[in-house]
Amino acid sequence: MPGSALAQQKTVKQQLVGTWIFVRTEATQADGKKLLPFGPNPRGILIFAEDGHFAHLQVADGIPKFASSSRVTGTAEENRAAIQGSIALSGTYTVDEAVKAFTRKIEATTFRIGLAKHKN
Repeated sequence: MPGSALAQQKTVKQQLVGTWIFVRTEATQADGKKLLPFGPNPRGILIFAEDGHFAHLQVADGIPKFASSSRVTGTAEENRAAIQGSIALSGTYTVDEAVKAFTRKIEATTFRIGLAKHKN
């Protein structure tokens, strides 16, 4: 029945809430060239909580283990591989149901860029 079908439709936020697993991260450069910044088989998760918070973690496949087994005493090369091959961020999000889009407000991240250099 049409009335019950409308009652079963979910809002964009209801569809977004939950846990999402990364399959692929692809970036397109200005010249149209496509890059896989986290490699062909990245690992990661994106969680949207019902209360408006989110957490995002992405890690490239193949990041080498630290020889010392301690991230505090990693070599320059180990630290470089870890930071270039991963990103984590968290914060809050809002949903604009009218345009079916969401906006994240990042409150913590492993990669912070200067506000003067950031463009939306």
